Amino acid sequence: MRGAGSVVRPFAPASTNESPIATIALWLLALFVFSVPLENSIVVPGIGTIGRIIGLVAFVAGIVAIVETGKFRTPIVPHLMMVLFVVWVCLSYFWTIGPEETTEEMISYVQLIAMVLLIWAEAPKPEQQQRLMRAYIIGATVLAVATVLTNEHSVVGVRQGAFNMNPNDIGLRIVLSVPMAFYLAVVDKRPIWPWIYRASIVAASCGVFFTASRGGFVALIAAFLMVPLTLKSWTAKQKLATIVLVIIGSLVAIRMVPQRAWTRLGSTESEITEGTMDARTVIWHAGLEAYYDHPFVGIGAGAFPIAVQAKTATAWAPHNTFLSVLVELGAIGFGIFAVMLFSLITAAMRMQNLERSLWLVMLLSWALGCFVMNWEYYKPTWFLFAMLAAQSSAYAVAAPMRQRFAHGVRQPYRGQPGRVPQRVRDFWNANFEQQVGGPRVEERSYRPVRGKR
Repeated sequence: MRGAGSVVRPFAPASTNESPIATIALWLLALFVFSVPLENSIVVPGIGTIGRIIGLVAFVAGIVAIVETGKFRTPIVPHLMMVLFVVWVCLSYFWTIGPEETTEEMISYVQLIAMVLLIWAEAPKPEQQQRLMRAYIIGATVLAVATVLTNEHSVVGVRQGAFNMNPNDIGLRIVLSVPMAFYLAVVDKRPIWPWIYRASIVAASCGVFFTASRGGFVALIAAFLMVPLTLKSWTAKQKLATIVLVIIGSLVAIRMVPQRAWTRLGSTESEITEGTMDARTVIWHAGLEAYYDHPFVGIGAGAFPIAVQAKTATAWAPHNTFLSVLVELGAIGFGIFAVMLFSLITAAMRMQNLERSLWLVMLLSWALGCFVMNWEYYKPTWFLFAMLAAQSSAYAVAAPMRQRFAHGVRQPYRGQPGRVPQRVRDFWNANFEQQVGGPRVEERSYRPVRGKR
């Protein structure tokens, strides 16, 4: 995208020499990402959800692709913190008060860390990462449309979730697609896809309104911070298209969303300031009492309902991701989780404005939604973490070269006069030459060499 104060960003796939196996593995991974918002839509008896089946196939294909190339990218700090967190979850089995629940969560976390590493290995390039974002957006749009159709003729006062999913859970799954849709609508220069992304934003907003999820509604407001944060990077046509989007979205929402949903969403402020947030404060108080009994190592992953049942006579879920981690994994596990989040925020801060805004808004929307839901072991959470880590690495490599060539400055690379690291040289030649129209980089210096191809 070329504009005032902007930097050209790639979208069209560059020519690569990827093997057919790697291409198939990436498409299977995209199909798995598509199923992440629709996790419970199809359940195969004796096997599990459709997401688990596709994920297993994608994992096998990914392993074959990695073995074929004989290469595996070195993980970065956020990956190491994620692995450490999963290790601590597994260690909690030795002192848990609910062995069965902890075992079940251990299996889930191992699958999640496999997904993170698979995305890291198979999607190192921006266009590959954008393909995965597009897959999630399509899946979330299907979920949003299904939610609208499910609730359009539901009984007054009754909220129904599409595919037998919890409405609050649906709301946050849909919201996470909104910042990605705004981002791709800016960087994708093909004629049709930006309008598809904008249509998905309208569908996502209506879907959240139909769930009447107050947590999802607050997270949706945070997701729309993408507009003021990235407005300077938009062209005049993109700004005009956003105005059209807001007008159409408002008319559709007013026309379709039932009054009962607006009434419930309108009580968000009073419920937070004066109410119990649907008895969540009672659950949180009981959870804190359980934490004081086991402050350092916790009660074991997944054991929160058992601990609360001893105090309230009901096995309540925590309804708060951060409290859930604190109570189940103790101060040590919560500290690891906090450092992991800090490493992700730091990685996001090192990116350029558009990407930085995307991932900070994503983390904010996720955090606001997680304040009333326990999402620490949900696939969308770890998909967010995996994509942030993958894209931070891609743009951290690209930034030094892109900035220098965009402004015509020929400078040595980080104190190494006349020498360009191979990984930077390859990344520039593979991804930015066609989009920017810039020269190739010769082996030993940054001096552009015209005519060499």
